[in-house]
Amino acid sequence: MEKITFKNSTAVFTLDEPHRPDEDAPEANLSVEELPYLWASAPLAVSFEPEKPVTREIPDFPDGGMRAWSVVIGALFMSFGTFGWINSFGVFQTYYQQNTFPEQSASNISWIGSIQYGLIFIPALLTGRLLDLGYYNGPLAISSAFYIAALFLVAECKTFLQVILCQGVATGFFAGMLFGSTPAIVSHWFLKKRSQAFGVLAIGSSIGGTVLPIITQQLFGKVGFKWSVRAVAFIITFAVIVANLLLRPRLPPSNAKGGFFDWNAFKNPAFACCVLAYNVSLLGLYVPLIYLDLSGQEAGYSPNFTFYLISIANCASLIGRLSSGILADKFGALNTLIPFTLVGAIVSFAWPFATSSIASLVVVSIIYGCATGAFVSLIPSAPARLGGMNDAGRRIGMAITFMAFGATGGPPLAGVIRTKSGGFDDVGLYSGGVILLGCILLAATRYLALGKWVGKF
Repeated sequence: MEKITFKNSTAVFTLDEPHRPDEDAPEANLSVEELPYLWASAPLAVSFEPEKPVTREIPDFPDGGMRAWSVVIGALFMSFGTFGWINSFGVFQTYYQQNTFPEQSASNISWIGSIQYGLIFIPALLTGRLLDLGYYNGPLAISSAFYIAALFLVAECKTFLQVILCQGVATGFFAGMLFGSTPAIVSHWFLKKRSQAFGVLAIGSSIGGTVLPIITQQLFGKVGFKWSVRAVAFIITFAVIVANLLLRPRLPPSNAKGGFFDWNAFKNPAFACCVLAYNVSLLGLYVPLIYLDLSGQEAGYSPNFTFYLISIANCASLIGRLSSGILADKFGALNTLIPFTLVGAIVSFAWPFATSSIASLVVVSIIYGCATGAFVSLIPSAPARLGGMNDAGRRIGMAITFMAFGATGGPPLAGVIRTKSGGFDDVGLYSGGVILLGCILLAATRYLALGKWVGKF
């Protein structure tokens, strides 16, 4: 008696097959009408054999150790040399407006910083996918050489167009080529402590955004523009070299299907909403950081003091980056990001009305720095969780790349609003309003990911 075996996802069924009444008919000649008689001649003998449950293999993550944390230190240096430079633009905004290009409006000059902010995000789509495919060290070395060259060329710029192309386009793009895959590299080494690792990574941006503007401002009056930029370029060169030595991927190349862009990721409503939330938030997030210095000067305070507001904000962001990483590992990335973003919105609303005293401006700088530090630190966390590790680099890269639209458009829009209104009151309303909308979208992302409004994510 022959046996027929059926298999589903949970068990294996084996049926003893009795012969049909006409045993002489070849089995291959059964007609549709004869099929009901296949098991009609005798009772069925059924055996049930449980099958082992199918489990998805999850790669083992070190989540610590000398090698893993050395990668995070390398990421810190990379963050220092890329985002630290980008976050220092506020001091250039003021210098260009008052010295080099006084004929240009604040909105026009802010395009330099906006292009930097935008282009540092765009290459993440390319670098993230290259990382997934196993290409990292070569693109890293080539991009490092071009980035360093672009930094030194900023010192040689004489026209406004040259500054836009060199400082805005070149340094922004190649900074993005360097930083784009850095969060994904860190995610190769950490799972349970991933948000903490991202927090340490982002510390470099805080240190760079604090130290580099102070060095630049002090050198402007002593050695002039050219050697000020060159000195900063030498410091960044050292940081980039250290990063090149320490950053290494751990996971093997992925065989994830698709090219550099995967539209299927956006079929996940939570991922699509997350990317939208990041973009909307960034329309306002960088506005106070760029205009803090100028708003203080227009309120009548000395430039020798107001330029420190940017450094104070960047220094305070160190607190936000560290604390948010620890809190995110305990309570969830979005559960931590939402309240920090809400604080950023509230402070943006209050910022134009805080120019009545130096102390109030300092308080605004500190609180806002903490909020923005947490936001930047936790950017990779949600996209990393909204899918598998086989294409985490591409998914994080796509999310970061789309953020370029918000980062690029925000400051110029604020500049136009300031020009038309003649002050910063409406700028604060604009900045706070879009950040608040981004906060609402982050809450919607959590709901779409969990299927409920409250839960750890």
